[in-house]
Amino acid sequence: MELQDFFLLLKRKSQTIFIIVVGAILLTLSISLLMPLRYEAQSKLLITQNSANTDAYALSRSNEYLGNLFAQVIQSSSFLELTLASNYNINQDYFKLDNAKKMQTWQRVVQAKTYSDSGIIEISIYHENPYQAQQITIAVNDVLLNKNQNYHGGGDKIKINIIDQPLISKYPVKPNLISNTIMALVLSFIFSLFYVYLLPNKKYDLHIFKSKKKKKLEYQKEIAQAAIWNKLPTEQVNPTINNKEKTNQVERPVNKNFNGNINNILR
Repeated sequence: MELQDFFLLLKRKSQTIFIIVVGAILLTLSISLLMPLRYEAQSKLLITQNSANTDAYALSRSNEYLGNLFAQVIQSSSFLELTLASNYNINQDYFKLDNAKKMQTWQRVVQAKTYSDSGIIEISIYHENPYQAQQITIAVNDVLLNKNQNYHGGGDKIKINIIDQPLISKYPVKPNLISNTIMALVLSFIFSLFYVYLLPNKKYDLHIFKSKKKKKLEYQKEIAQAAIWNKLPTEQVNPTINNKEKTNQVERPVNKNFNGNINNILR
């Protein structure tokens, strides 16, 4: 198929593409809105080391290692227990589940990432209640500041400082309706292009409303059929009725002698 033909096909299938794209967007938004809306509390921490006898390269590699280590540790069950045992107003019932479900919930709540070898850790807490998100963030930061020695062998040489206090979002950030909508738009549009290319026949077209051209053709077809129907003789219009009338008719017997007598008189 040439490019020009493909563009003509897209023009003819514009309504099909529109239905696929809009349907995908509406489905995505419906699923997103069924999910619980969660707020975000975000903070940043910095790992510092006593680097008097360490060169810059070794220090950067050590910061990268420690950042990745703490990012993994934060999502562990032992870190969760330390967070829940802290003196902050965390709703304990939110995590009163069996161990597997508790860890799944905790891993949905907390996320941590590092900035390469800078030693900076960004911690994000997601919760339906913004106050709870704030309290969990403060508790996580407190555990990292005061009990980080439980997870490394550097002793007092390694310290963690808060560089950004917890910042609470004003509106829910998950699910992200904007990014989900954009993704649905792009993916559904690509899918619609494949759909019209692989199934170019008219029988695979999708319609919400008929085009004016199609309505006009159907109207002309109905007029033509009505005109032909009116011109047909009675036998062709309703042959069943005509056959019944023929069967009801009784042929009169013909008297041949009577016809002969009339002929003789006329002579």
